[in-house]
Amino acid sequence: MNALRFAIYTGIIWALASALLIELSVMEGAQTAWVELDFRFLSGIVLVILHYFGLEEALSQLIYYSQYGMPINAVNVIAAIITGFIDGYVSGFFIAIFYNFLSIISERRKFPTTIKFGIAAGIVLGICSGLLAWVSLLYGFEIESFGFAIRPVFLTFLGLTGLSLLSDGSLLQSLSNSYLLFPDNGVGILKWTLWGFVDGFIGGAIVSYLFLTIRKKLRPLNY
Repeated sequence: MNALRFAIYTGIIWALASALLIELSVMEGAQTAWVELDFRFLSGIVLVILHYFGLEEALSQLIYYSQYGMPINAVNVIAAIITGFIDGYVSGFFIAIFYNFLSIISERRKFPTTIKFGIAAGIVLGICSGLLAWVSLLYGFEIESFGFAIRPVFLTFLGLTGLSLLSDGSLLQSLSNSYLLFPDNGVGILKWTLWGFVDGFIGGAIVSYLFLTIRKKLRPLNY
């Protein structure tokens, strides 16, 4: 897999996702736009580093926006799209790097492409989730849980909640809390990292499977 090319594709997709979230907020008549917290590889690293340099006060407005949304104006929209592309690019680059590494070490084994891509995506999303949990702890997020996400595990827990299958004190409820609630210690950061891997693995495997299936069906049309 060409890492730079895949990184560009991923950056474009994430920039479009950022623009879509803003557009949905506008359509709903909101005064602020959703700011996605996921898949922010580079932003997460930068925020952690800046905190340890004692610059958290200068970032208070940015942290507020990340929790409650940003005012919708031209400058913020452009900034959201640009940072979306950069974060998507970096995340996509590392997914490709991990995928290529897995391909090399499994060269003589029949290791399914979907599994390799799922693992690579899981590693990156796991890192991103761990960074998000770390940032939430360092900057003292005021929100307590995920409000919205297009993640396989999130949608699963959402469905279980809708079916009233989660009850207080149950194992499923404990798992749901460890996934949805922002952590307040290092163990919670580790849990979020692992949940991120699960989400990335499932999502990556599904995307890879759909891509390979579509490409296989379209290939005869090229002749």
